[in-house]
Amino acid sequence: MIDIIIATHGNLAEGLKDAVSLVVGEQENLECIGLRHEDSIDTFIENVKELAQRTENDVLFLTDLLGASPYNATAQAMNHCRNKKIVSVSGVNLPMVIEAVFKRDTMEVTELADDLVEIASQGIAKLAFEL
Repeated sequence: MIDIIIATHGNLAEGLKDAVSLVVGEQENLECIGLRHEDSIDTFIENVKELAQRTENDVLFLTDLLGASPYNATAQAMNHCRNKKIVSVSGVNLPMVIEAVFKRDTMEVTELADDLVEIASQGIAKLAFEL
């Protein structure tokens, strides 16, 4: 099994986790962490590292913005936890998280990350364009 950790700005991670539980039910090994106004970057990085270290499984981080603090914190976790595979994908959205939950038992973490990058873009559509 692959542990999934959603790391975002503010409460987005918690909202995505809540939406996943509404759509597909409560999920084990699905964690979330949000960077809040009152958090220092160093504390946030340490908390992200701790979440990654806590599990014996490989870890898939799903972050909101490429190159932003949550994404960069996952890079720090990768450098810190060398006893497992850790992959980070930016641009998290609900279809991506749901797909990750369903496929994490059947794929290796790098393969799953590649699949999610494709899935995320397929879940974006413009209704007016389709009419």
